[in-house]
Amino acid sequence: MADKKPAPAAPAAEAKPGLPLVPILGASLGSALLVGGLMFFLMPKAPPAPAAGGEEAAQAAPDPKAQTRYIEVKDPLVVNLSGGGARYLQVQVQLATRSEAGQKAIETHLPAIRSALLVMLRQTTAEELAQPDVMVTLQGRALAEANRVLEGETRQKDLVSALLFTSFVTQ
Repeated sequence: MADKKPAPAAPAAEAKPGLPLVPILGASLGSALLVGGLMFFLMPKAPPAPAAGGEEAAQAAPDPKAQTRYIEVKDPLVVNLSGGGARYLQVQVQLATRSEAGQKAIETHLPAIRSALLVMLRQTTAEELAQPDVMVTLQGRALAEANRVLEGETRQKDLVSALLFTSFVTQ
C-alpha cells in the first residue's frame, strides 16, 4: 500500500496591508457623538410648563416672542366727520395680537370693536385730519379703544398689540 504522504503545506499567505480597524471605528464613533451633541444643544427647547397660576395667568400676559396674528375688520369703516360739512373718513383696519386667546376674543367681539371704532372716528374733525401726524394719533386712540372694549368683555388687558390702517381715505 502506498504510504500517504501529507499534502504539502500551503505557502504562508502574505500579509496584505489593510486599513486598521480600530482608528476607523474610533473616528466613526467620535463623529456620531459630535453630531448627537450638536443636535442636542441646537434643537429648540420645549416651552416651560405654566406656573401655578394656571391658564389665566398664561393668557393674560402675551408672549413677546409669539407669532403675531392679524385679524382683518372685513368692511371699511366709513364715518361723517364732526364739525359740519360733508366730509368723510374711510379706513380699512387690521388688529394684531400675539396670543390665541387674543385672536379668539377679537373674533368673538369684533362687532363691538367695530362699533366703538366708528364712534371714536366719528368724533374726529376735519381740522384734526389736516395735521401731519393724524394717522399715528388715530392709530393710538383706536388701539386704546379696541383694548378698552376687549377688557370690558373679557377682563383681560392689552389683547390687541397693534392696530394697523391698511387704507386711509378722506373726502
